[in-house]
Amino acid sequence: MEERERRPLRDHYGQALVELGRANPRVVVVDADMSEGTMTVLFKKEFPQRFFDVGVAEQNLVGVGAGLSLAGLIPFVNTFAWLLALRAGDSLRTLVAYARTNVKLIAGYGGFSGPMDGATHQSITDLAVVRALPNMTVISASDPALVRAAVPAIAEFEGPVYLRLSRAEVEEIHGPGLEFRIGKGLLLREGGDVTLISTGTITSRVLQAASRLEARGIRAAVLELPTLKPLDEELVLEQIGRSGAAVTCEEHSVIGALGSAVAELAAERHPVPVVRVGVRDTFGETGPYEKLLDLYGMGVKDMVEAAERALKLKEKGRRG
Repeated sequence: MEERERRPLRDHYGQALVELGRANPRVVVVDADMSEGTMTVLFKKEFPQRFFDVGVAEQNLVGVGAGLSLAGLIPFVNTFAWLLALRAGDSLRTLVAYARTNVKLIAGYGGFSGPMDGATHQSITDLAVVRALPNMTVISASDPALVRAAVPAIAEFEGPVYLRLSRAEVEEIHGPGLEFRIGKGLLLREGGDVTLISTGTITSRVLQAASRLEARGIRAAVLELPTLKPLDEELVLEQIGRSGAAVTCEEHSVIGALGSAVAELAAERHPVPVVRVGVRDTFGETGPYEKLLDLYGMGVKDMVEAAERALKLKEKGRRG
């Protein structure tokens, strides 16, 4: 894999933001003393008059963004995911979601991707929090190509958007011609035995799991849902209806985000076994990023075993 494809997603985001700024003069950026961590420093260097640093004041960060949107601008509000979803939660709920202001919330360091900072800085509940907010569109980026496609798409979208990014180095899984549309899923691999459903950077591991399953004679479809809300319900129903079993994979608690969304949809409209891969209602710890994913149940091996459990449940259901 080329080195440029292994840079952290925040680098690609920073570059995409600069390109967007060149194309759209209404785009402004708000940061909370983290511009080198979020890579909004690139935008700051090129457009200093359109960059606002509010300091370490995350609730104010969101409030400033809301005010700028009411002035007709398109604010990209940036900080760590846990700070946006939790510390700034009241402002996010009241000034953005409830007020339906056109604020773009860019949540860096999603999941375990700030691994050495420990549990307080790891963000494994943010998607559940923002998914529950009315009027909020929620997107989780999987690779550099998706980041580059998502940034201009959310600028064009009218309304609040939460975009989750990762600090981790992620390989490119999408080609340069990626067609990203808010609210639409991406079928990355066909298969009729079980459907692996993913969101975010863990998608690269899901593809590896599908290859291992194929080696065992199991045909696994891989469905990526970059947009967690609104969910592409019809595509999910089509795929789980074809396979009769699903495994959800996310770098997040299994409570409240992708696993919950798919299980809720299946229960209401097309009941099939749904096995959830993710963090099991616990806090994390410090350690190397890839090892933390394995330690907390998000390894390729865990996904393969989850698919096998889903297939057993499907067979059990057939036998009655």
